[in-house]
Order: sequence, then structure tokens, then C-alpha cells
Amino acid sequence: MTTPLKRPATTEHVFLWIMHRFAEVFEDHAILQGGLALRLFDSPRSTNGLDYVFVPFASKKDIAQEIRSTLDELEDAEVEIEMHSKMLRAESRVDGAAVQLEASVAMECAGTPMSTGGFARQLGQPPRVVRIMSPDWALAHKLAAWNERRLLRDLYDCYYFTARLGERPAEAALKERLSKVQSQLPGLKGTKSMSRAELAEALRKEAADLSDRRVAAELGDLLPPEELAGLTPRMKAAAIQLAEWLEGSS
Repeated sequence: MTTPLKRPATTEHVFLWIMHRFAEVFEDHAILQGGLALRLFDSPRSTNGLDYVFVPFASKKDIAQEIRSTLDELEDAEVEIEMHSKMLRAESRVDGAAVQLEASVAMECAGTPMSTGGFARQLGQPPRVVRIMSPDWALAHKLAAWNERRLLRDLYDCYYFTARLGERPAEAALKERLSKVQSQLPGLKGTKSMSRAELAEALRKEAADLSDRRVAAELGDLLPPEELAGLTPRMKAAAIQLAEWLEGSS
């Protein structure tokens, strides 16, 4: 059984409680992705929410009530849930800590077991095994997310998967995302699909445009100062490495 929430609760204590409780309630059907999943690989980037994929489900309505029931187990928590076109968004507030959770559904998603190890021990809590998106799938989705949003936090995560974890994007997941690009950026709005070569070109352009000033401006609030030192050339190298992989597999 999940360890009771430590009080007074911090955001990270609530994160950990939800990860552990979801693993118990939903078992392999709840797959953690995004920044918090990367934290379990010791990424130093902070995040403000949890991001889950629930499988195999066709509708968000199939999981909404059980998500609410589970979050309502948080003592004295205020829980608000909204249904959006692409996902369910829940916000839980307890002891001044506000945690946002986003949940989408899919018929399939590659997952893998992962210990909450270091993250839990930093909070003085026992770890347990949760399910996260397989790193190659996560990289494919992060690369597609960067392409559609062009945010440096997405590119940083791509760098972490590529340079720190030695991953390459899952072919099938990336192909699927590139076949139905969804972006509101002026240069991409209306674009229905992209080739690997076009994505590689965008990555090379981003690498050429990266600067210490821009990296500090966009990532300074998300990373400890020591992580920023020398980060620009490391991110450039990872972007070029991914571009070369895309070109080689075109």
C-alpha cells in the first residue's frame, strides 16, 4: 500500500504519492511520460506536473471517474478535473502545493518498469516500481513535441535522452507523429505531415541558432545553474546527432 502523504505536503511529495498510488490502482495501464519520468533517470530539469498515457483505452471518459476517485484519496485535497479535446487535466491542491496532472489515452504505448528510487529517497520515502514510457518511444514523442512547439525544454529532453541515456527515437512512434503534425506555430500551421529530412533540416537550423543567452533565458528557471555551464554546445551536438540519424534512416 502507498505510504501516506507526508504532511505538510510539498509539490514533490504529492508527485511521489500520485506516482505510487497510480501504480497500485491502474497497474500497467498508467504509463508515466514527460519531465517527471525523466526525473527518474536523474534528470535535473524541474517540472510542474505529471503526464500520463492510459492504455488500452479509446476515450478519456473511461478513466475520468477512477482518476478522480484516486486523487480524492489525498486527505484535505481540493481536486478539479477538466476534459479537453486531447486530454484530461486534473489539479490537486493540498497544504499549499498545487499539482497538475494531464492524462491522455491510447490503444498502445510501449512501457517499461522503473523504480522511483533516488527521487523517493530524496524525500525520505521508500521507493516502488512504476511504469514509464519506454525511453525510445519517449524520445520520439519529445522530438515530435519540439518540432510542433519549438521549446528549448523539449530540445533539452531530447539531448538528455540522446547524450545522457544513449537512446534513439522509436521508428514507429516517430513515423506516426510525423504523419500528422499538429502545430500552431506560424511556420508550421497548416502543415499536415513532415519527412525525416525536413525534421533533420529543422534540427540543424536550431543547432545553428542556439546561444548561451537563449539557453539561459528559456532553461534558467528549470535547471540548476551548474547544469547551464557548457550546455549550449552539448545541446547543439545532440541536435546534430539526431539530424544525422534522421538523414541516415530517410
